[in-house]
Amino acid sequence: MAFNSSGWKQPAPLPLLMKTLGRFLLLALLGVVSSILISGANAAAQNDAPAPQAATTSNATREFPITTSSAAAARYFEVGMQHFENHRWNFALHDWREAVQLDPQFALAYAWICFTTTDTAEESDSRSKAKAAISAVTPPEQLMVKWIVGVHENRYVEGIAAMNDLMAEYPGDKRLNFLAGYWLFRQDQYEPSRKFTLRALAADPTYATAYNQLGYLYSRMGENDKALEAMGKYVKLLPNEPNPHDSYAEMLRLAGRFDEALAHYRMALKIDPTFYISQKELGETYALMGDGEKARKEYAKAIHEAPSPGLKAEYAQKSALTYVRDKKYTEADRAFLEAAKRAHDSEQWVWEARAYHDMAMYQPDSAVANQSLDRADGLLAAHKDAVAKVDFDEEHARILRTRIERNLPAGPKAPLKPLAQDALAELEEMAISGSSIAIARTAHGAEGTLLVAQQKFKAAIPHLQEDYINPESIKLLIVAYRKTHNADADALRDKLLAWRMPSAEEALVVPDFRSHEGSLAAQK
Repeated sequence: MAFNSSGWKQPAPLPLLMKTLGRFLLLALLGVVSSILISGANAAAQNDAPAPQAATTSNATREFPITTSSAAAARYFEVGMQHFENHRWNFALHDWREAVQLDPQFALAYAWICFTTTDTAEESDSRSKAKAAISAVTPPEQLMVKWIVGVHENRYVEGIAAMNDLMAEYPGDKRLNFLAGYWLFRQDQYEPSRKFTLRALAADPTYATAYNQLGYLYSRMGENDKALEAMGKYVKLLPNEPNPHDSYAEMLRLAGRFDEALAHYRMALKIDPTFYISQKELGETYALMGDGEKARKEYAKAIHEAPSPGLKAEYAQKSALTYVRDKKYTEADRAFLEAAKRAHDSEQWVWEARAYHDMAMYQPDSAVANQSLDRADGLLAAHKDAVAKVDFDEEHARILRTRIERNLPAGPKAPLKPLAQDALAELEEMAISGSSIAIARTAHGAEGTLLVAQQKFKAAIPHLQEDYINPESIKLLIVAYRKTHNADADALRDKLLAWRMPSAEEALVVPDFRSHEGSLAAQK
């Protein structure tokens, strides 16, 4: 996939095709998903399973089956799905936990707890129980469980195949189309996600959550006016819910309208003062505005309001990043170590590892950076069985990429350092093993980074194009475009200058890039 506005996609050279065979299989499966939408494949014959006690979704002819021994559990499950659609994930989890208390064999409730929770122990336990209960449910439910469990266990080919089969069974089901689109959006597969989301709206033009999703998709595809229009419809449909105002605020922020964004986040909090997502987004907005002190105050409130240890650990690290943006690295070290301790004390192992990984990204001394990466990798390895495989593998892939970045050759003709060579070989192996799309992108970004360091700019371009959501890769792609006189360089520069999605890479890349480009413009 590539940004629409800059025409990144180019034919891959033969070595790249060989190295990423596993990823092409994934994209082929995603192509099957798209073809379902385009061709309007007929739903398969209805399974002759017993009638469910409740249903979460429906199309013109039949309901999606829900197998449970308890009518009350079925009601909790449906209310939880409605909360999920409204991005009230803590409420959804509460209802699904009630459902499995009433029916300890409720496979779908366990699957959606697994999908939604930020607690690693709960994710693992719910995933195991969903698998254990799968034989007692209908074939469509089995497909949904296989989809969720498959991607959480980093068996993406199996997971996507199950999703494809499920959507072929229920092509007109609005909720299933929304859910497929939501998952694909989280994988940054914007065009397939958009097609599912539009199909959900075709089934029900008043389906509010689909407008929310469409707004985010348009924003990621660089169509800010359409994004704001979609979010305006979302607000109009649900004016008394906090999330529509939160989402509209984010579209304003992405468009650079910070003061208006702050006002809408506060409106969401006025509707529900416990809506922790908007509280966190106030911190994000001030951080992007360059006001680290205000950002940290808002993050502190968000940490207090966050309903789970995983979210508290995440928000603590977002607060630590404000020091990185301010180039106050001593303070950043202190804040990240505090965040790591918070994560450790609450057994949030991925977030503890992430703290040490992020510290490695900005250390001026590569030896210190490597020590921090060793600490991160050691933590992951020690708790491998307590973390979802996809979370473990994706975090390990990030560490490998940073290992390569911190051990680049000293010059274009210098040999590759052993640490970088070993990390690249492992990352390439992970990318061709049928693992997640995010790992494939990370591998491409790492290889593109190395090729730029070797001044092999033309060879770097197709790799960096694949890693289209990482500001570091985008910055290097601009370098490669300029060195090869590619006409897309200016459009891509403008995109990075306008980048307002906070992350460690954004904090390290975008402010300096804006300063550098401003200096170049002043010299002309």
